Amino acid sequence: MEHLIYGVIILLLLGLSFWLWKYEDSVIRRISQEKDEIEVEERRMFGFLHGLGEKLQDDNSPGRMHRYIVNGVADVIGAEAGILYLLDDDTERLVPVFQSKMTAPVIPVPAEIDAISDMSNATKQYRSYIRLSPLPTQGSLLGRTMTSGECLYVENLQEEDGFGDSEHAFHDNQSFLAAPLVYGQKRVGVLAMTQGEGKGFTQNDREVFSSVSEQSSFALGSAIIHADAAEKRRMERELTQASEIQRVLLPRSSPELSDYDIAADYRAARLVSGDYYDYLTIDEDRFGIAIGDVCGKGIAASLIMAMCRSNLRANSKENISAASVLHAVNQSIFPDIKQDMFVSLLYLILERGSKEITMARAGHEPPLLFRRATGEVESIEPPGLAAGVDKGPVFKRSVKDHRFTMESGDILLLYTDGLIEMENRKGDEFGIEKLSDALKRGCDSSSEELVSAIRDEVVAFSNGMSQTDDITLIAIEKR
Repeated sequence: MEHLIYGVIILLLLGLSFWLWKYEDSVIRRISQEKDEIEVEERRMFGFLHGLGEKLQDDNSPGRMHRYIVNGVADVIGAEAGILYLLDDDTERLVPVFQSKMTAPVIPVPAEIDAISDMSNATKQYRSYIRLSPLPTQGSLLGRTMTSGECLYVENLQEEDGFGDSEHAFHDNQSFLAAPLVYGQKRVGVLAMTQGEGKGFTQNDREVFSSVSEQSSFALGSAIIHADAAEKRRMERELTQASEIQRVLLPRSSPELSDYDIAADYRAARLVSGDYYDYLTIDEDRFGIAIGDVCGKGIAASLIMAMCRSNLRANSKENISAASVLHAVNQSIFPDIKQDMFVSLLYLILERGSKEITMARAGHEPPLLFRRATGEVESIEPPGLAAGVDKGPVFKRSVKDHRFTMESGDILLLYTDGLIEMENRKGDEFGIEKLSDALKRGCDSSSEELVSAIRDEVVAFSNGMSQTDDITLIAIEKR
């Protein structure tokens, strides 16, 4: 009997030993398998990071970078599908910029798509809906990821609010993993991955995903900076070209007239300007001088000025009425000018052998006239509405020909508001009084010397302050 008991005990010990061996062997195999999977995942991660670095060096165009990140991260963690959203700073919405070949069902299905019975058509429409639907940073699953600043994992999207209402099984057993993308202190967007058939994402998958998402944030931020810099360089090249074209449109030199000595100075605050001046031959005995200023700066202002130049030149030939020329310019530009823009213009006509000058003023700064006989400066201020404000009737009633005379030695000064509004470090403006005083002091100089002296005085007054508006100055002396 005792032998039987000992035999049973020995068999039990042998069985227990075998079970323990099998259990330990299975644990070792599982650990080894997990280790192999982690090593494979890590190799994929390192390969992804290496490729990401190469992309930054060789090809950091946003579109290719988006594709590489989504497909690369999906491959690293074995995700079925992925999608990348970038944050639009203006609208504060997440905009989808790339989704993988497989659809990542990261947003609820709208009712109109849910009503489609054909699954193939519904899937196609749902994918298109995802691609075209920016998301708010508040109230959406991806927005929650952005605002929380942390990775978000959902085991089954079907159980999330709004995701379980569809008749189609887009979200059934779909696991969701998303990470906010932050570069420095700037929120860039959200990267999301999904996994179907209830496979889910392991803890290691989530840790690896968090790591590669951080690196993707850096790469995206760098790509955005590179793209912005390239766009800035392109814009600068285009602005430089526009500036060169605009300068070609301005007079290259002052006209040589028997009765008048004329000089001008033009300085743009930016590469392109809203200021304009021109000399126009009307007929054998008459000569026109125009000066203008668009309310605004940059490309839009320069385009409006180009339109004004074209219309002035087209309507000045054989036309001895300065007002009718401005009427035609206003009528031409009014349909194309923006509601918040207008153009101040001043156009005058000089006639050979005559002391009389015909002038029309459309909201422009009144010219200053130095009278040699009295040594005083007077402002010539006929009424006139700026161009582009009214379609025609009011403008025609307000802008009329105004005639005055200039005697030998008299000097007429035309200018834009950028000159008198130039500020010094105290915030004081140069103003009309200083301009009048400068005109009196330079009255014995040639027109060119006078313009140069006024320019130098404005520069000295500003004491190193940057020019914020375009400046144009024209001096006309009666011989």
